[in-house]
Amino acid sequence: GSSPLDYVFDPVVTLVTMQSGYPSDAASYYGAATQPFAFEAKNGMKSAFGRSQRRNINLPALALCLLLPWLIFAMVYSLCSLSVHYESPGLVVVGEVVAGAIVLLVAYATLQNLRSGEDGQPGWYFFLLLCCAGHLALGVVLGNMNYRANLVPFMDVNNMNMYDMVNPAESKGNQLMDAGRIHFVPEAKLDISKSMGFRNMDTYCVVPISIGEQANYDFWAVGLNCCSGHVADFHCGEFNNPGAHSGLRLMRDDLRSYYRLAVDQATAAYNINANHPIFFYWMQDPATEISAYESAAYTNWMVGIFVALGVQLLLVVVATVAFAKLS
Repeated sequence: GSSPLDYVFDPVVTLVTMQSGYPSDAASYYGAATQPFAFEAKNGMKSAFGRSQRRNINLPALALCLLLPWLIFAMVYSLCSLSVHYESPGLVVVGEVVAGAIVLLVAYATLQNLRSGEDGQPGWYFFLLLCCAGHLALGVVLGNMNYRANLVPFMDVNNMNMYDMVNPAESKGNQLMDAGRIHFVPEAKLDISKSMGFRNMDTYCVVPISIGEQANYDFWAVGLNCCSGHVADFHCGEFNNPGAHSGLRLMRDDLRSYYRLAVDQATAAYNINANHPIFFYWMQDPATEISAYESAAYTNWMVGIFVALGVQLLLVVVATVAFAKLS
């Protein structure tokens, strides 16, 4: 008996099943509906889409094999990459479920094709299924990578406060826990003589932001693998830029605990206090750095969308040639 999905897949079965010369039952059932999209080989030319001297090419079905996997990738990759993931994570889950349901629908149609034993090559069903499943997986993985690497830092810092003319000798870290960006007074500098590095595979480097000697050091510039770890030689970021008097907040939780251990080493080595340390990347213009995160997120998204389309087009061409040789 026919399944409900036959009404979805039968119109394109002439390509997906790679007909061999004469129409299958499904194609005969739809009759003239498939004819406008078909042409027959003439003058004895060998068929690229069948096993006889005649062949049918269903252009809507070719478009299905090209566009369906790509649209799945585009939807999932966009939802995972862009700001909707940050603002409405539930919508991302809904999109992934919908994409997964489409893949399951294709898998069900593939199984039905195998059971029915239709005249044609079930390889096209498997091709469509593998492409849809692969694009779904890649959309989730690559989208989340772009999201975590670029969009999360941008959104997190943008949602926090900005403070101007902060004096590190007078202000305390627990007063500015919601700071995303801080512009320090011009006199504030990195005290390289009190820098320290903590090594755990990587070297986590810290240096206090201060004005001379202070009773408490709560503001620290940080960097990864840019100091020796055993002498005071911090050279991270814009450490040697005389115009740098600002800090962009460190937002990565996986690094914060290691930098805190480096601060603990520094307080013990130099006999200083750091009651509520908060960590920053030292730079002249945090706004430019934040914009770079946003730009990278959207550039990666756009490149991913077009590369996925190009890859799927290549796969369809390769599959068409390979199945033609096997037929």
